Amino acid sequence: MTKLSLQSCDNSCNKFEDADVSQPFPLCGDKLVVKNSHDSFSANGAFVDFDDLNPPTSPKYIHPIVGKCNWKKEDLVNSPFWGLELTASDLEEIKRALAVCKTDGSGLDLQDGWQPLGVTQENFPLVGLGNKLREMSNELEHGTGAIMIKNMPVSDYSIEDIGIIYAGINSYIGRWVPQSSAGLRSKSRGFGLPLGRVEAEMSGNTPKNGLQANNYFRLHTDRCDVITLMCIRPAPAGGASRVCSAVHVHNTMLKDYPNLCARLYKPYYRIWEGVNGYFDLPVWSVHKGKFTTQVSSSYIENAQCLPEVPKLDGEGIEAVDIIEEIGLKESVEFMMTTGMVYWLNNHIVYHGRDSWHFNGKRSETKQGGDGGRLMLRMWISPYETRELPDTDRYRLVWGSTKANTPCGGLEPESTLV
Repeated sequence: MTKLSLQSCDNSCNKFEDADVSQPFPLCGDKLVVKNSHDSFSANGAFVDFDDLNPPTSPKYIHPIVGKCNWKKEDLVNSPFWGLELTASDLEEIKRALAVCKTDGSGLDLQDGWQPLGVTQENFPLVGLGNKLREMSNELEHGTGAIMIKNMPVSDYSIEDIGIIYAGINSYIGRWVPQSSAGLRSKSRGFGLPLGRVEAEMSGNTPKNGLQANNYFRLHTDRCDVITLMCIRPAPAGGASRVCSAVHVHNTMLKDYPNLCARLYKPYYRIWEGVNGYFDLPVWSVHKGKFTTQVSSSYIENAQCLPEVPKLDGEGIEAVDIIEEIGLKESVEFMMTTGMVYWLNNHIVYHGRDSWHFNGKRSETKQGGDGGRLMLRMWISPYETRELPDTDRYRLVWGSTKANTPCGGLEPESTLV
């Protein structure tokens, strides 16, 4: 496990000190419900909410979160939504939808020759597959938060057509949001357009200026509701992916390291490309009974280099390290193969990957690139999303905190497509 190399920060604030949460409580989905008569909750048994303004002062006020979002390895492996295979009918529907979208007057606009703008459900019509995609979207928000299709037909199409298909399929799940901002532009981040083209832009352990490196990525979330990644070509060697339930990590930490679990409900500073070069946000919160998490260890580490950012203490460092330690034990590990595509709900799922080898050779292929690892990535704000804490910190990072509203991305204040 890669350790944080940080030093000291102290935060405290809580409004639930006298809440009676010692009695058994009912739970539903990933919602946590406590019956009590405290003024902070409704009289008939409401949700325990903890956010950046109201973190728990003691782990005794925190309870495990249950439901499909609290999964173990075997639960995801056995999920009907993990390892889906498109039928011959689905593949034919995709082929027909692509032809419709590419007709004159459809509204399709290929920026830079391959970035698909204007792809909608109307000009990329999927009937049977569209219904399946809506079921997938429901699973992302109300189920495990992790979905994978094994056999997207990427070998049958050019990189331009694959991009259109990818955008068309994602239009049934939600709206794309930008992976880059004015201060952080690169090919892997899509230059502010829908698709990120994820291939090695540099080697080594420290990605710079938004460039994609082939280094090891610790378990983390991205600043969007849902991340999706499609494999065009796997790496020649290495690059194993892993995913785990953030809720299960939370519950395990609550059981084994209760004080560290409580610490992660308090804000941590991270670097970012916006005002001041940093922001602070809890690693996890619960709002209206729905769990949300946001973490990237390297962003927390790098913020510690800024002189104006308070230094983390030992407990704050260890709490972040334990996420990786528990997560690695509880992760489903897999190799991305050609045609595989996954979707992950960043509010309830962590993801990471191993380093990979890239050969550096320039050999043009049907899908472009250097013949090495190549993925397409989109950031999605689904049509159905959870409400987030309505605080200044969350509004800064997410833009809107309302349910079922476009939010997130690296320019959350912009008009989202």
